[in-house]
Amino acid sequence: MYSIVKGTRRHRYISFRVALVGNNHPLTDTELIQALRQQTHDLFSKAAKELGLWVVQFDGTTGIIKCNYQEKEHTIQLLQSLKKIGSKSVTFTTYATSGTIRGITDKKLKRP
Repeated sequence: MYSIVKGTRRHRYISFRVALVGNNHPLTDTELIQALRQQTHDLFSKAAKELGLWVVQFDGTTGIIKCNYQEKEHTIQLLQSLKKIGSKSVTFTTYATSGTIRGITDKKLKRP
């Protein structure tokens, strides 16, 4: 017997770190979200909603972003393409990808 679940959406969670170049002030969620929206439009000519982007957690330097499972590679490419947010020069590093928040936090804790 086969079970088909319609209408469910699969997601991926990606943990990342932002390194600010020459600036000691951490980023705010609003700055990050604005930059993600703009960069998504510039790179892919899509809205962030089409990629299923959602900032789950962000503390100014590290965070977790959620996306549709089919857009995982685009999301990683998007994060790594951000070089400037406002007047701040930044570098994004992605660490782990998981299908659940629990999995991503477990991987995040194991990271040196």
